[in-house]
Amino acid sequence: MGKSKVVVAALTGGLALGVISRLWMRWISTDPEFSWSGTIFIVIAFMIFTTNQSIVFLLRKKFTGKRSSLLVRTFGVIFSLPIFGAAGAIMFPTVALASVGTWNNTLGKRTRGVLLLLSLVMPIKISSDIISDFGWRISSLGRILLFAAIYSVVTLVTRPTMTPFRDEFSQASKLSRGKRIFLFVAVLCIGLLFLLFTVGLSGN
Repeated sequence: MGKSKVVVAALTGGLALGVISRLWMRWISTDPEFSWSGTIFIVIAFMIFTTNQSIVFLLRKKFTGKRSSLLVRTFGVIFSLPIFGAAGAIMFPTVALASVGTWNNTLGKRTRGVLLLLSLVMPIKISSDIISDFGWRISSLGRILLFAAIYSVVTLVTRPTMTPFRDEFSQASKLSRGKRIFLFVAVLCIGLLFLLFTVGLSGN
């Protein structure tokens, strides 16, 4: 896949992820309000996030030194922050812990396991709030599953920034790029279908 195609694919994926995230935010609200400014901010933030990760991916293939890699990864972190603006800030610890636990192979398995367990604290709290607000019903399950799908994709997309070493990053990318693209698209499609399906059943 050419460099321009990688960036365009990331931009398109960010657009889709941003739209789905905005729909989910409105779906879980007990007093939903629609504003174009808020919606545009959310969508653009996710487009910046995914495009940023694609650029980090390309730069890390070109610059293999430890210092240059660290610099590129630092920019990767900085330009990922917009998706954690406003209400999204509550998920920053979750994504940070899950990303490190998932992609940092220099840490021991136990350490990574602890990080992944800690990353579940806030999702469990949010899922509990969803059940509290909407009760035990299919639409509540849909809200929770879509929530899990969105932030699972976000964690997967952080791979270029969170993988610490060029050699591990390069080998992993060559082996699983197609699978990662397929998984990314599949999760988004399944999440959107489940959203429409459960909304139709519950009427919410």
